Amino acid sequence: MTENPAKNHDTEKKAVRASIRAARASMDTRTRAELGDKLAGTVLGYLAQSTGIVRKVAAYTSSPGEPDTAKLLDAMVDEGIEVFLPVCEPGFALSWAAYVPGIEFQRSTLAPVMEPVGPRLGTQLFDDINTLIIPALAIDEQGLRLGQGGGYYDRFLPLIEDSPVRVAAIVYDNEFVPAGTFPVAEHDQPVDLVFTPAQVHQII
Repeated sequence: MTENPAKNHDTEKKAVRASIRAARASMDTRTRAELGDKLAGTVLGYLAQSTGIVRKVAAYTSSPGEPDTAKLLDAMVDEGIEVFLPVCEPGFALSWAAYVPGIEFQRSTLAPVMEPVGPRLGTQLFDDINTLIIPALAIDEQGLRLGQGGGYYDRFLPLIEDSPVRVAAIVYDNEFVPAGTFPVAEHDQPVDLVFTPAQVHQII
């Protein structure tokens, strides 16, 4: 019987995802908060030094276990940056809503994430976005991303490939890994840079 390469890749991805999620779940609350503070400093440092004046950034609200973005979101707003967060739509599409500290959130009906309540914007937003910050479980040295498996960002990123936005992923330092650590598919979208609590990794 001939093996199915796609099925083998899916099985291997699931195993890698499970391992990373288990490691993240074992992190204590204090360590996660400290790394969240460092992450905010790393990202703000990059934005301050990036070309042009950063006015708008698209990011995301971290789920339990993920690198904590709460401090980062508020810090960007404090710096005068307009922040936009994703909202899951039918068909694995994404729209975007503005974030301000204290905004109301509700649980998505389509994915296990919290989403901001407010008017929704489409891809036209990204004509003015400097940086799009997305979640990941791991990123390899070629910028290839191991996501949660939902496929939202792999479908969304091709829609904005002609925009000036740079795509960045957030992972813990040990989750920035050598190429070949996890399998990738043709539809997997690479990122331009990687933010970890310790540093910025420029891919392109």
